[in-house]
Amino acid sequence: PLAVKRTYIMGKSAVRVFIRTRPTAGHASGLRITDDHKSVAVELRKKDESAVVNNQLEKLSFKFETILDGTNQEGVFLHTTQELCDNALMGYNGTVFTYGQTGAGKTYTIAGDTQRYDQRGIIPRAVHYLFSEIDLREDREVTVRCSYLEIYNEVMYDLLSENPGTTDNLVVVDDDGVAQVKGLGKKLVANEEETLAAFFQGENLRSTASHTLNSNSSRSHVVFTVHLEIRSGADEKVMYCKINFVDLAGSERTKKSGVAGQTLKEAMYINRSLSFLEQTVNSLSRKEAHVPFRQTKLTAVLRDALGGNCKTVMIGCVWGEDDHMEETVSTLRFAARVKTLITDANINQRNDPTMLLRKYERQIAELKQELAMRDTLSGRHVSYEDLGDLEKTELRQMVEKYLKGENSLEDMQVLNLKQIKETYNQFKSVHQTLQNELACQSIHATTLSDSGAGGGEGVNNGSAGRDNNEQAVGDADADLQAGFQVGQAPGHMRPELAENPERQVNGTLSPSEPNGKAEVSVVNDKHTAFESYKRSHKDGHELSSLLKTLTVDLKDKKAKLKQNVLKTNEAKKQIDNQSTALQVIRNERINDTGDGKFEEQEVIQSLRKSKAEYRVAFTELRELKEGIVSLENNLNSTRAQLVSGFESWYSSRLLASPVKGDSSTVPNNQADGFDQEEQFDHMNMERIMLTDPESSAFHAARKALRRKKAAATVYPGDKGRAQLNRKLELNQAR
Repeated sequence: PLAVKRTYIMGKSAVRVFIRTRPTAGHASGLRITDDHKSVAVELRKKDESAVVNNQLEKLSFKFETILDGTNQEGVFLHTTQELCDNALMGYNGTVFTYGQTGAGKTYTIAGDTQRYDQRGIIPRAVHYLFSEIDLREDREVTVRCSYLEIYNEVMYDLLSENPGTTDNLVVVDDDGVAQVKGLGKKLVANEEETLAAFFQGENLRSTASHTLNSNSSRSHVVFTVHLEIRSGADEKVMYCKINFVDLAGSERTKKSGVAGQTLKEAMYINRSLSFLEQTVNSLSRKEAHVPFRQTKLTAVLRDALGGNCKTVMIGCVWGEDDHMEETVSTLRFAARVKTLITDANINQRNDPTMLLRKYERQIAELKQELAMRDTLSGRHVSYEDLGDLEKTELRQMVEKYLKGENSLEDMQVLNLKQIKETYNQFKSVHQTLQNELACQSIHATTLSDSGAGGGEGVNNGSAGRDNNEQAVGDADADLQAGFQVGQAPGHMRPELAENPERQVNGTLSPSEPNGKAEVSVVNDKHTAFESYKRSHKDGHELSSLLKTLTVDLKDKKAKLKQNVLKTNEAKKQIDNQSTALQVIRNERINDTGDGKFEEQEVIQSLRKSKAEYRVAFTELRELKEGIVSLENNLNSTRAQLVSGFESWYSSRLLASPVKGDSSTVPNNQADGFDQEEQFDHMNMERIMLTDPESSAFHAARKALRRKKAAATVYPGDKGRAQLNRKLELNQAR
């Protein structure tokens, strides 16, 4: 069954727990799942211990949100994570994490098969859903970032950094009640393709190894986080929230997995961190005063998910076979304890500094207007704007008169704080001017005394050969109290002008140069030939007409798409408003029973009608998008045929190949040649766009990852030594 959408209310809520069973030939004989897929019963066999009283329970029963037995990847996402995505777009934090023994399907559930689109896991599906919803809500501006954290042997690594081996700057801190990893990079992503490319990049850098129970076992815990920053119109309120996707490494019994050497050391760290996680859950479940969050990096990172500002979902993965019954019971018991945890989720809303600044600027302008009105009514003429040059000059003159004794203190009329501050500045300026004058006089007197002792020749050398009225650069200005004259430079010191300045404009040759005439002529001739080919040639005329028709159709469909988006957004807004109104009515009925029942029925009927309209509008929207993609493909194909036909025709007319580098003069989006691999990728993407347009971002991200030249990453510390040790162990085993 599909997941039923629910709207969470702000406040406390229990952690939702799901159990997913790994597909097997047959469940264990002692494992029973009820028909409603809500409960699971386990029958335990007592161990044969003679002469000892055995009080072991023979039957255990557990009840959870849903038992996902035989559910495909899409069903798992709809049941567990879609609600978290919806609530994240409302401003709530969310976390979904997988737990279970090694080989039970945790990584397959959370990440899926990154090579196959139909087997993708929760993370790729959640990313696709988030960006689809963001595109539909055009009234909101959403900024998306992502991060990828790995915890390997109690050391944290940033898998999206340029140097993933750097670990010194990663520290778990408390940011206003929310656990954050200081130093962890948050990559800005613009669309689904960029987010998936970052996710695939991090997946390639994870620590994995093979053992008896799992050929690709995770040897570390990882947390992929999508950070959202949501703005609504011109409101200064901004919602900051995040969704954590946590893939915990599997607990394992070393006797069963058969690990040794480096893999055994990793298993010890994994079991140790999971043991501390269980202790933390027990403390929270018993509501103890002290909760040991700081015992490990894992519990510190998951602090919000276990009992803080977050909506949390746990997926317990079990391997329901007789050989793994002990691990299955252990996972079910842990899941039952997690189910008792309560989190306190709230909308994470803050003020945007930029919008707040604009608001304050408007308020300041309004206050200035009110002050101006008050001064006008009281007969005062006061300006609250910044002082101009004229007002500063008047204050300067007033200060100088006061210092000379021409004005009294009562004549110093200042009406506001800005004038008071400027008066102090003018006092300081006058004081500095007097100091400079005294210093100049002292230097001048010293120079005169030195020149008198030396014959007086050195003073006048600089002004020899000039008229008495001519002032040179650096001469004292007689019209000013202090400072120097700009003057005129001597003729022999002036730079020479270029002989032909027209040839040196902007460092390039002038248009009159002979070079370039032939190229312009060729370009113009080819343009003319292209227009002639479209008018007179049969194939060119048909393709050109088809291209115009497709362009007009594409424009019409895009206009319809815009209208349909507005219609869909309006329907979604009505659903949100009606859901809120319905919740308010139900809350009022709880406080005052017996009232509002008829009103509640009306709102429910309106809500059903709005949802039906939304589904119709959304279906039309998807069909329009698919039609636009198909039209764009046809348009590109037709354009390519037109250009290809023109190149052949033009070459045959000139009995030569087209001019090299001149293909840019023709409007061809595929002028550059493809090698065989590129041609195959291009044809494959065209096929994907026609058959399943929604999968294009997934395949484009995979393609970008394949083409990226991945340098061999050498990690420092434990992870680097682990790489070397594992290689040595493999070589010795061979």
